[in-house]
Amino acid sequence: MPEPKYFFDEIDNNRSRRVRELSEIKRRFAGGRDSFGIGSRAVIILAYAQWEGFYNDCVRIYTQFLKNNGGRLRDTDWMMLVGATIRELQSLRDRNHSHEARRDFVASLRDIIDCGYDRFDPQVIMARSNLNFETLSANYHILNFDIDRFRPYRLRIDREIVSWRHQAAHGDQPDLSQLDINKHIDFVANLLLLVADQFQEAMSARLASPL
Repeated sequence: MPEPKYFFDEIDNNRSRRVRELSEIKRRFAGGRDSFGIGSRAVIILAYAQWEGFYNDCVRIYTQFLKNNGGRLRDTDWMMLVGATIRELQSLRDRNHSHEARRDFVASLRDIIDCGYDRFDPQVIMARSNLNFETLSANYHILNFDIDRFRPYRLRIDREIVSWRHQAAHGDQPDLSQLDINKHIDFVANLLLLVADQFQEAMSARLASPL
C-alpha cells in the first residue's frame, strides 16, 4: 500500500503540472492580436479543462487515499453511501420502484451499511463538463467539505469559467469584451489551489484522527 505522502504528492504534482500549462496558455495568448476572438475562446476552453480536470484528479486521488486508509463509510462519511448504493438505486429505478424492488433494496442495505471505501464509486462526485458552483456544492455535500471558501467566487465560476466555456465550446460567441487573459488564468490557478488545499486538509484530518 502507498504511504500517505504519496497521495499528497500526487495532488501537488498534478496541480504543479496544470499551473505550468496555464502559464503556457497565458504566454501564448495574452497580448497578441485576436481579431476574431479565436484566441480568447481557446483560452476559455483550455482554462475550463484545467479547472474540471484538476478537480477530477483530486477526486480520484482522494478516494484512493480513503480506500488505502480503510474504515467504514458510515462512521465518518455517511453521505458517501450515495456512491456505495449506485447499483441498487439504479435497479430500484429500472424496476419502476415496485413493491418487490423496494423490498429488495432495503434488504441490500444490510450488507451495504457496513461497507468500506472500496465500494464507493467516485463517479457520483466527478465533474461532467459542468463544474459550476451548484455542482461543486452538491459534490462537497457528499464529501462533507466546506463550500464556504468558494462562495466569494460563485458568480465568477458560473459566468467566467463555466458559462463562457459552454458558449465557446458549442460554437457560440460569448461576450468576452471584459476578458483579461492574464487575470482569467490567474483566477483559475487560484481555484486549483483552493481545491488542492481542501482535499489535502481532509486527508490530514483523517491521519490526525484515525478511527
